[in-house]
Amino acid sequence: MVKTIISVIGIFYLCVSVNNGFGLNSDPNDIDPRSLKNWFMRDFKISTERVTMNDLLKSPGTDWLLYHGDFGANHYSPLSEINRSNVGRLVPKWTYKITDGANLRSSPIVYRGVMYVTAANEIHAVDTKTGQWLWLWQAYRERSRGTNRGVAIYGDKLFFSTSDCRLVALNKQDGNVVWSKKYAEPGKKYFSTMAPLVVKDKIIIGVANNNTGERGFVAAFSTSDGKELWRFWTLSARTELLGAPTWLTGSYDPTTDTIYWPVGTLPDDQRTDPKLYNTPGAYHDSIIALNAADGKLKWARRLGEYLPIDWDSNEPLVLTQIDGKNLILQANRNGMFYKIDRDSGKVTLAKPFIDKLDWKAKYPCPSVRGATNWMPPSLGRLTGLFYVMALEGCANKDNRFFIKAVDPRNLDIKWSYPTRGTNIAAPGVLATEGNIIFSSEGSGHIVALDAISGKKLWDFNTGKPIFAAPISYSAGNHQYISIVAGSDVYTFGLYSAQ
Repeated sequence: MVKTIISVIGIFYLCVSVNNGFGLNSDPNDIDPRSLKNWFMRDFKISTERVTMNDLLKSPGTDWLLYHGDFGANHYSPLSEINRSNVGRLVPKWTYKITDGANLRSSPIVYRGVMYVTAANEIHAVDTKTGQWLWLWQAYRERSRGTNRGVAIYGDKLFFSTSDCRLVALNKQDGNVVWSKKYAEPGKKYFSTMAPLVVKDKIIIGVANNNTGERGFVAAFSTSDGKELWRFWTLSARTELLGAPTWLTGSYDPTTDTIYWPVGTLPDDQRTDPKLYNTPGAYHDSIIALNAADGKLKWARRLGEYLPIDWDSNEPLVLTQIDGKNLILQANRNGMFYKIDRDSGKVTLAKPFIDKLDWKAKYPCPSVRGATNWMPPSLGRLTGLFYVMALEGCANKDNRFFIKAVDPRNLDIKWSYPTRGTNIAAPGVLATEGNIIFSSEGSGHIVALDAISGKKLWDFNTGKPIFAAPISYSAGNHQYISIVAGSDVYTFGLYSAQ
């Protein structure tokens, strides 16, 4: 019996070593072409169905196919099995450890029973019902300590950006690399943390540069072979300006074939220099609207000028329609909430969404971290309210996170929920058809709030800092809520005696 067990273990590790690609990869700087497969899950059938543009347009539903949930960055789930009357029966269904020690920011993608969740330079495929891993792809032998927010899915492929700016296409069934493309040089102070955006047959991606590296850009690549199709630069080549990064996933309007993308700021000394700040052809601290077909600029709108701190516009752009008008809603890091006509780029209404806003004070308000940040807000379909994680306070002062409900019509605050614990974590928000708001607190608690009143209905303490946003999907005709907490995925569903 013992010999049999030893033999099985030996076969398992042999299979892993054959599948990991290390033997095929003599150069440690080359990405690994193959994934690790879980031999014990070899009978699990990953769907061979191809994800279409129509599938992406219908997301989210039973699956969660886009980083923001949908192209309009509403981060809203139409699932309603979990609602205000039964959310108290929510229990952990499974957890899955991704890595050790890292405070991950990944927002998972879910397609037909498989969750694809990321850390920097790696992707994990997980069974959505049990949390068992199916395969694991790591780009390099040495694990990265960087940040990654997720993958994109289209056709039979997953699209992923490594920390050193390599766009990689992997087969969604087995995790093996189909092609890879280097789109920026990390030696020029570029790096990547973002989840790509798929639009039709294009992968759209931006770049990070710490506001001080080379000029930013948004670029499109072919989903079939990685060929570059167009590139839009956020700063002119004939300028000494630096920065203007594009590291957060943008939004897309299929009716006009327009991509909307937030753009970051400049180095501190350039941001406060009027002559440099107003350089023609510079789109820092702005939202840009690009033609998805060729990357041509439709319009650009700068939000806040000569700001004393790095309060850039790299916050999600929520697309909606109110009273027949096509709008962009953004809770900006500078403390202002903007309603923008997405056809013209004109700001139609702007109002603070924090209690104290003073950009010129000795200790400016909001704080250095901004009134909010990259973490996804959510637009509730039933309530019509915009839910956002807001940080109240000024620089060098005490700060505290509040989950706020904003009425997009007049930008009034309808309710505000004070979170517990540290203000270091930065979790996002998910609204659902069950009239529930799911989010997290610095204390490590995942919370469920009444979407209408803001009253807390349920919480669960993970004991870990949370920097990610919840998602929701359905498996086996039951709704689940998943969120990355610390270095693990936590998944919840309604209690049932089975």
